[in-house]
Amino acid sequence: MKTKNKILATVEIAIVLCSVFLLALPAIAAASEIYEHGPLDVFGNANEDDTIDMRDTTYIKLVIFGKKPKTDLSDANYDGKVSMLDVGQTKLIILGKEKKLTYIDIFGEAETVNKPIERLAQLGLSSMQVTRMLGAWDIIVCVASPKGSFPLMYPDEISKLPAVGNKPDICDHEMILSLMPNAVMTNLEAKWALIGGLEQKRMFEEKLPGIPIISLNMREMDTLSENVRTYGYILDREDEAEEFIDWYEGYYNVFKSRTEELSEDEKPRVIYENDNKPYQCIATGSRFGQALFLAGGYNIVDEIVGPDHPQYGTITVDVDPEWVIEQNPEIIFIRGLASRYGGYGTDDPSEFVALRQKIFDRPELANVDAVKNKCVYVLGSQLLEGAGCGVIGIAYMGKLFQSDRFTDIDPQAVHQEYVDKFCHIDFDVRKHGVFFYPPIEEW
Repeated sequence: MKTKNKILATVEIAIVLCSVFLLALPAIAAASEIYEHGPLDVFGNANEDDTIDMRDTTYIKLVIFGKKPKTDLSDANYDGKVSMLDVGQTKLIILGKEKKLTYIDIFGEAETVNKPIERLAQLGLSSMQVTRMLGAWDIIVCVASPKGSFPLMYPDEISKLPAVGNKPDICDHEMILSLMPNAVMTNLEAKWALIGGLEQKRMFEEKLPGIPIISLNMREMDTLSENVRTYGYILDREDEAEEFIDWYEGYYNVFKSRTEELSEDEKPRVIYENDNKPYQCIATGSRFGQALFLAGGYNIVDEIVGPDHPQYGTITVDVDPEWVIEQNPEIIFIRGLASRYGGYGTDDPSEFVALRQKIFDRPELANVDAVKNKCVYVLGSQLLEGAGCGVIGIAYMGKLFQSDRFTDIDPQAVHQEYVDKFCHIDFDVRKHGVFFYPPIEEW
């Protein structure tokens, strides 16, 4: 992406650099908390498309001349005004030579990182997968938790790194500081962080003074592309980010086109329960709820947690057993949390078998259609957690919910593509791992 613009950018860069060194301008404190995210939330993306190129320098000049309206991102150097200095900063970004980069985080706040980032404290789970997908695992200096339980999923370079925790009130701040990271990627990486997450961000800032704090949504499916794209610019991995986005959106858009117009009557009524608490169910608006919708299922929890409900977008909500019985779901899913059940580290499905059996053992559900027809399934959270895994989960669920619309989709093939292209590990999903039970061949 950058390569094709380098020659054009070099022509004027020297002139603008002179003005950069002559002026020292103040920074602005923060961005609007109601910022509406776009396809690339990096300052310098003046025309607000999905890339930073010479069209942005042209747009900035037109803003200066009063020919175009100022946009949120046209202040490329984030000094509070649009000037030729922003043209210079944009050209530096195009060339990959910028010393600082300002972007909008999950909270709608402007954050600035120093470039390049060569040492990264990685405290998020999905963002760690994205860092690896972009081929940048070699810059990670610590992780949130020991990865010994996932040795097959992560290269030794990651699995043997020091574990420092992921919450600002309990993580090992001294260890993080001693590792001298250029930035900290937090676990504030999902929609749930919008409720109370800003306080956690402030605590990170207080405990880790002077270190840029990165918080991007790497879990919700409908905003993943824009966040991966922004992260690609932060890590100087724009091409790798676009390669992933092309793959991800290819499946996402196909699945969406096949199911989004389905009426409620055309969808099976489904409930998706957490593995560690009966009747704690996946809520609408979360990444899990999004996947269920895109797979062509109707989440019965939609009837009590709509867009205006305070728990909309949260991962789970507790429901009454009597209500579930009244709703009579046709399919019941159990979420097999990766840290407890199944996954890449085992070939033994017995834990998934036991989870499924717990549903059959509940006497109050004996007359529910899903139980009577044995339409109870366990889906490993690895296939829905974030970092693009959701399209794998959709492929499995879609094959089950809307078999006539997914005849050409092989869920295991989609899964294998993800592993081969982005996980940097040697793993055959047809021969190893436990991700879905009962397996496809038993449907």
